[in-house]
Amino acid sequence: MTPPTTDGPPAPTTTREEAWVAHAALLDAARNATDDETPYHRPIESIERGAALDDEDVALLRDALVDYLGNAPVRDRAPGRALLRRTDDAADALSGRA
Repeated sequence: MTPPTTDGPPAPTTTREEAWVAHAALLDAARNATDDETPYHRPIESIERGAALDDEDVALLRDALVDYLGNAPVRDRAPGRALLRRTDDAADALSGRA
């Protein structure tokens, strides 16, 4: 079995709760976007499939989580913060590779 790589795109979520929060945050961001051509459908589809996010989708998810967690329901806050920490780490790793 091949060991996992650490330099690829991150897994979007690790728990069902995190997937729910990511989905809610991205839907909220899409609703609040002023541009009709919002790219939020891409990370939503990746999360629903359990696929890795590309660099742009990680940034979209991170920004959506930052906005969402300010007024998120209490049940979404802990998994949302855990996911935000990982997206921050992933964004930092991606900027370090550039």
